[in-house]
Amino acid sequence: MTKIPVMPQYNFVICNSRGRAKYPRSFDLPDIEAARHAALKIARVFTEVVPFWRGLPPEQKSDFVVEIVDEAGETTLTVPFRDVDELKP
Repeated sequence: MTKIPVMPQYNFVICNSRGRAKYPRSFDLPDIEAARHAALKIARVFTEVVPFWRGLPPEQKSDFVVEIVDEAGETTLTVPFRDVDELKP
């Protein structure tokens, strides 16, 4: 019988110096690079749909990050919102 490999599950937390908010879904992804790509998409959507985002000064915008948390509850990578420019529209 062939075992189907189980992908790791990642959680995402949007953070800044004032607080933290867990993204409502977890994702089963093949590796940390796929999780990083998902974090960039979360950051991009956040900047597009949150009404107050455009009015924030640059220093406050640069304070936002997405933390990638593994199944053990450890933060494995922190992705700054400024990296969202890497995504192609």
